[in-house]
Amino acid sequence: MKWIERCILLFICTLAFLACEREFVYRGGEEGLSFSTDTIMFDTIFTSIGSTTKNFRVYNPYDEDMSIESIELAGGDDSGFRLNINGYPESYAEEIRIRAKDSLYIFVEVTIDPVGSNTPFVVTDSIYFRTKSKLQTVQLVAYGQDVVLMKKEWLKTQTLTSEKPYLIYDYLVVDSAETVTIDPGAKLYFYKDASMLVLGTLNVNGTTEEPVVFAGHRQEEWYEDKPGQWGYIHLLPGSGISTFNNCIIKNGMMGILADSVGLSNSPVSINNTKIEHVSTFGLLAQTSNLSVSNSVFGDCGNSSAALTVGGTYEFTHCTFANYYDWTFRNNPAVFLSNYYVDANDNEQIVPLKEATFNNCIIYGNNYSELGFDLKYSNNEAPELDANYLFNHAIIKLSDDFDISDETKFIDILKNEDPSFISISDYNYQLDTLSAAKDAGDFKLAEPFPLDILGANRLQDDGPDLGAYERYEKE
Repeated sequence: MKWIERCILLFICTLAFLACEREFVYRGGEEGLSFSTDTIMFDTIFTSIGSTTKNFRVYNPYDEDMSIESIELAGGDDSGFRLNINGYPESYAEEIRIRAKDSLYIFVEVTIDPVGSNTPFVVTDSIYFRTKSKLQTVQLVAYGQDVVLMKKEWLKTQTLTSEKPYLIYDYLVVDSAETVTIDPGAKLYFYKDASMLVLGTLNVNGTTEEPVVFAGHRQEEWYEDKPGQWGYIHLLPGSGISTFNNCIIKNGMMGILADSVGLSNSPVSINNTKIEHVSTFGLLAQTSNLSVSNSVFGDCGNSSAALTVGGTYEFTHCTFANYYDWTFRNNPAVFLSNYYVDANDNEQIVPLKEATFNNCIIYGNNYSELGFDLKYSNNEAPELDANYLFNHAIIKLSDDFDISDETKFIDILKNEDPSFISISDYNYQLDTLSAAKDAGDFKLAEPFPLDILGANRLQDDGPDLGAYERYEKE
């Protein structure tokens, strides 16, 4: 019986001990609090659009528990910044307790109001931390940018300028029989799943110094190379002869989808353009007529360029560099096919009239970066259904891939490393020991004397393969 009484007494004492609230009376020494950073800085934030959430830690550096008298956002409820203090969304808190050698998290977001300016501007605020002996601050800095908001808009003939960035929600449509021109330096940012649909004609007139940018709307550094942030540019059947000059298309689910376009004598042209950081195809074309030069197709979750359901295509001095590592990639960097399956499960051949790759690089981290899925109605004349040529190129191929047919493959450097400067930084310029140096054909290069950066490729021993010409520093 005494044993039971002792157990009950011990249990009661334990509960009493646990029920005692630990006192937090120490308010910090002369050194004050410690912080993981003294400034929280946000990259460019579009007005009216909230930022991502950033955080920092507040440390109690002492061997005793302490209590912070108050944490306060200087701008209060009128500030564009918002705080979450240790799990509570509020701009002011008091008597915040931190155990010895422990810490707490503070989360910060910002939304910036428009100010009617064409140029970026700075928004600032501070967080005050008061202890018994010290007042400390953490600075908040955000760069704001006014934008032109466009949502479900149908564009008539007009020009998009570089005065302010454009922020597109849902979709932007170039209406049929209309022509939209985009000036050098213009920037079009797309919200999640938004796309640009072209029923008329789109003329993108970027320059080497001022390219036109199509990208996701997030400006924080972490989003810089993240794919799948928006949709794609869709050239719809019946649309006009669009042109893309000196533009950057990135961060989408796809780059350009060309569907039955350029079927007249004039092709849709893509020149000096970079398409990268997309979750599926960089360029997906079907039954189209395209002329592509000095362009880079890199970091795509599927093929960098898929030419399907026949068509006519010419690529000159293009770099297909696919080292996509966000997920596993099955398809090769360049893929060609010439048929579709109809509603009755019958294969319908659409002739691949021409697919020519001149002075190009086709490389990546797959075992083979060139693939075909071709059908022939007459095996004795296969060129009627599939006419393709790779003329002076570096191509990564499987060991058993046969390139002996000189009507299809001319001067191919099989599996010769192009030695890009930095794959991890997506820099596909050539290193000094690249096999692509001077390996191009002069006649093929003559119509394109300048590379994607404006360097002359006809002044040394030979044009380099791909979009970039390398010059050694003297």
